[in-house]
Amino acid sequence: MSSKREEALERFELVVGVETHAQLNTRSKLFCGCEVDPGADPNTRTCPVCLGMPGTLPVLNREAFRKALRLAVALDAELLSASEMDRKNYYYADLPKNYQISQLYAEIGPRGGLTLLRSGRRVRMHNVHLEEDAGKLIHGDEGTSTVDFNRAGTPLAEIVTYPDFRAVEEVDDYMETLTQLLLLLDLSRCQMQEGNLRFEASISVRERGSEELSARTEIKNLNSYSAVRRAVHFEHARQMALLLAGKTPRQETRLWKEDFDPQAAGASEGFEADVPAEVRAELADLLPLLPETKDGWRGRTGFMRSKEDAHDYRYFPEPDLPALEIDPSEVAALRAGLPELPGARRRRYVEVLGLAQKSAEVFARDPELARVFEDTVAAGADAVEAANLIQNQLAALLNERGVSASESPVSAAWLAELLALVGELPKDLVLKQVWPKVAEEERSPREVVSKHGIKAVDEGALLKAVDEAWAKNPKAVADLRAGKKKAAGAIVGAVMKATRGQASPKLINARIQELLASE
Repeated sequence: MSSKREEALERFELVVGVETHAQLNTRSKLFCGCEVDPGADPNTRTCPVCLGMPGTLPVLNREAFRKALRLAVALDAELLSASEMDRKNYYYADLPKNYQISQLYAEIGPRGGLTLLRSGRRVRMHNVHLEEDAGKLIHGDEGTSTVDFNRAGTPLAEIVTYPDFRAVEEVDDYMETLTQLLLLLDLSRCQMQEGNLRFEASISVRERGSEELSARTEIKNLNSYSAVRRAVHFEHARQMALLLAGKTPRQETRLWKEDFDPQAAGASEGFEADVPAEVRAELADLLPLLPETKDGWRGRTGFMRSKEDAHDYRYFPEPDLPALEIDPSEVAALRAGLPELPGARRRRYVEVLGLAQKSAEVFARDPELARVFEDTVAAGADAVEAANLIQNQLAALLNERGVSASESPVSAAWLAELLALVGELPKDLVLKQVWPKVAEEERSPREVVSKHGIKAVDEGALLKAVDEAWAKNPKAVADLRAGKKKAAGAIVGAVMKATRGQASPKLINARIQELLASE
C-alpha cells in the first residue's frame, strides 16, 4: 500500500449507516387482498386499491403488522402504546398513488439493537417501520421503459441503523446477521435476486477524532452483498479523494453502476462525469484500497439526485387509516416466543461451551444443525468434540445425501455414543471404520462394533507390526532418515494392512519416531 493511501486511511474515518428493505412473506399485500407473487406475469396481481384508483380505501394487513412487530421485539425496540401510518409524498413512475404509505412520526419499533454474528458487537438500530413497496421499472433497449405494478403495495419492513459502522467488514457482518435473523423468525424469504431484500448504504468520511457527521451519500441499486461491499469501498475512496483535493462531499443519492471497470484502459477519463478533473488523480490512486476479490475492482457510484430530507416528502398522518394499538399482552407473547438469536447463540457457544469462534458461527447460521449439536451435548458428549464431529463427518454426510440436519439418518444420541467409544477404541478407528458403517447401515455405533467385531490392536501387537514394517521397507526408512517426512506413509500403510485397519495412526507414528531416534 502506498504511503498516500496509508496516510489517507490514518487521517480519515469511514462512517456508514444501513437501511434495509425486507419484503415480509405474507400471502397478500399490505392494504389489499392482491396476492404477493414475484413470479407472476407483469401487472396481473393488481387491483384498484394498490393502483391508487380514486375512491378506494386501504385496509391494513394484520399479519404484516404482526410480523413487523415481531421483528421490532427481536431487535429490542422501545415499543410505543400505539403506532401510526403516514403519507410520504413524491412522484415516480412506479408509484401509482404519487405517495407511499409509510411511517415517520410513530414507527412500530423506535431504537433497539442487534448483536452481530461474527464480531459479537452490538449495533444500534434507529427504527423499524412498516411501509408499502413501489412497483418495478423494467428498462429495455433504445431507452424504453415499462412498469410492472405487481410489487406495488407489497409489505416492507424498513430497518434503519445508526451510523455505527467503521469498516466494510462490519457492514458485511451486519448484512449476514440481519439476513439470518429474518430467516430464523420466518419474516422474509431474503432472496436478493428477487428484490425482496434490499440494502442501501449511507456513507460519509470525516477526520479521525471528529464527532461531527459529515454530508452523506446514499447508495442505491445494490442487488447483492458483493455490490454493497464494493460500493462502500468505492465511495470511501471517492470521498477521501474529494477531501484530499480540497473539495467537500455533498449530500446526495448515488447509484451503483456494476458494469464500470476503473482498471480498464482509458477508464481514467470517465471515472465520474460529476467529479472534478483534479480529483480523478486522487481517486485513481486510492482505488487500490478496494479488495482484490474474484469480482476484481469493477463498479463505481454515479450521481442520481440531491439527497432529500424528510420535510421534502411533506409527510403527514395517513387520513384513511386509524392509529395502530399495540397490545402489551401480544408483545409479551411475541417476546416469550422468540428463539435464541444468532449473535447471542454464537456468544454462548464461545463463552460458555468453549467453541472456537468460527465453529460457533456455523451453528449460529444453521438452527437445525445447532439443535443436533445441543442434543448431542445433552446426551453427554464433550462440546468441542461434538462440534468437530457434526461440522465435519455429519455435515459431509448430509451434503452427500442432500438432506437437512433435521432429516439426518444419524441421531444425536448415536453421535454422543460414537464419541463415547473414543477412549475404548482409537479415535481414528472410530472415525474411519465405525462412523462409515453407522451412516451406511443406520445402526448405533455399539451395534456396528459388535456386528463387525471392530476392536483395537493391543499395544504389543501394534509395536510388533510397526517393527516388522520398518524392517521390510528399507527405502522408506532411508527416505525418513534423509528428512523426507512423507515416506512414513509407506510404513503406516503397511501396518494398517497388517492390522486390518484396526491400529491408530497416531500410535504408529509415535513408534516410528522412537525407531528414528534410536538409530
